[in-house]
Amino acid sequence: MQTSYKEKLLERISENLKRLRLEKSYSQAFVAENIDISLRTYQTYESDKTYDIRISNMVKIAEFYGITVDALISGKKS
Repeated sequence: MQTSYKEKLLERISENLKRLRLEKSYSQAFVAENIDISLRTYQTYESDKTYDIRISNMVKIAEFYGITVDALISGKKS
């Protein structure tokens, strides 16, 4: 079965979320608390099993890390 564009995009975002968090030595719980979402939701975002990420949460995450949403998606420094 071929991977869809959406699946590839979500996989890339998941990888970027984990990389950003580990670069700062943050726990998943710390990030979730600071962006005001549940730990479970954040864990889902970092997993390769996520099916959707709310745009509003992507904005919160980008602001938390001081990057653009584009940088969050692409993995490139903003």
